[in-house]
Amino acid sequence: MNEIYYMSATETLQKIQSKNLSCVEVMQAYLDRIDKINPIINSLQQVLPAENALKQAKLADQAIAQGLPLGKLHGLPVTIKDAFFVNDFVTSCGSLGFRDFFKNQKMQEATAVSRLRNAGAIIIGMTNVPEMLICPESDNLVYGQTKNPYNFSRTCGGSSGGEGATLAAGCSSLGIGSDGGGSIRVPSHFSGVAGLKPSQYRVPNTGGGFGLDLGLLSHFVVTGPMARAVDDLLLCLSIIAGPDGYDPHTMPVPLHSSSPASLKNLRVAFYTDDGNRTPTQDIQDTVKNAAFALKDFVGIVDENRPECLSKTWPLVWEAAFLGGDGAKGHKETQQLFGNPQISSLYQQFFHLAEACNLSVTEMNSRIRAMDQFRVELLGFFQKYDIILCPVVATCAKPHGMALKEIMDLSYCMSYNLGGNPSVVVRCGTSKEGLPIGVQVIAKPWLDDVALLVAKQLESLFGGWKPSPHLT
Repeated sequence: MNEIYYMSATETLQKIQSKNLSCVEVMQAYLDRIDKINPIINSLQQVLPAENALKQAKLADQAIAQGLPLGKLHGLPVTIKDAFFVNDFVTSCGSLGFRDFFKNQKMQEATAVSRLRNAGAIIIGMTNVPEMLICPESDNLVYGQTKNPYNFSRTCGGSSGGEGATLAAGCSSLGIGSDGGGSIRVPSHFSGVAGLKPSQYRVPNTGGGFGLDLGLLSHFVVTGPMARAVDDLLLCLSIIAGPDGYDPHTMPVPLHSSSPASLKNLRVAFYTDDGNRTPTQDIQDTVKNAAFALKDFVGIVDENRPECLSKTWPLVWEAAFLGGDGAKGHKETQQLFGNPQISSLYQQFFHLAEACNLSVTEMNSRIRAMDQFRVELLGFFQKYDIILCPVVATCAKPHGMALKEIMDLSYCMSYNLGGNPSVVVRCGTSKEGLPIGVQVIAKPWLDDVALLVAKQLESLFGGWKPSPHLT
């Protein structure tokens, strides 16, 4: 694969810096690819005008010619999930009401986005999401439905679904998503790309569409990178991580670098069923294959799982996402927006939220249970350094099914609750030809260890592969 638009971000940057590729050549390749592919899958809902994009690329080339200092991402085309405020683009979070409420307000650009710009990246587009980011399927009334690059009758996932599909289809080099219950990892699995949910509080959420006053969700949602290659995740994380003086939760914890030699000391646990929803056989086999393949490189590999996983569902989905207030908070938000028309997916979510009523006593009990869950999970990580498990119980689902089968996402939600770094890397293909990712989870703050293991799996199984349906 010599096509520019299929190269990893790291390889592209190396070729730019060695002058084997110009920034204009790279930009033109992506613009042409978007023109060809986006009408088919509808993953990019806003694209920087070609004249503007090429002008920025030309300026980047001039900086190279003049020998000026270059950022880590100099001249690289990058896309952003429509969940962040981005200069020169309209942020909607997939909602007509959100879009109209904020479109004439000058909002602070998201810290992660500004850091990419300052590193030399060129933001070329915004990618599609579900309305208000609440569903693992990217479809809304503002921009419509995004299709999976590997099967157009299947969803690309959500809520960073447009980002995953864009990367898988070769329409961007690197992307930014967010993850509160699987929103980076589910699309990475469905579209066969690499995605990282960083350790909780490592990356500022400043400039996210819902601000910093997320309540309980501020302890679940994290901003993170998506790409076609694991190396690109570490590169991006090194740029976007660290306090910004705005997000009160972000911690100044250094990002370490693990050498391949440290693999041999790792203790790995794997499981194929978390006790909430049994995965398909293809998914189970892929996780087992990944675990067994690591035996030659790590210290030990055991089949084992944390006992606390069975408690995930009521703590994350009911208490944090549905809110436990009979949808009162969600209704107040829609009233603030002027009660706009909402999508059928968001209506489904509303009905689920309306049925979830928790007393103050019960909510306090669940908050205490969240802390106990974290204690138990940390106890498991006293015995192991890495967990391998499914991402979702199935491969990419038919359109319209994701919210109906939301419990399939419990495999992701557990590690939002734990605050762990988690990487998804493609390790297999289903009988239907759909990508299968494996989740690699490490102890909090050891993002580098999760990335090291994910890179080893990528080298063993090949990682991302282009869709045969998008030539």
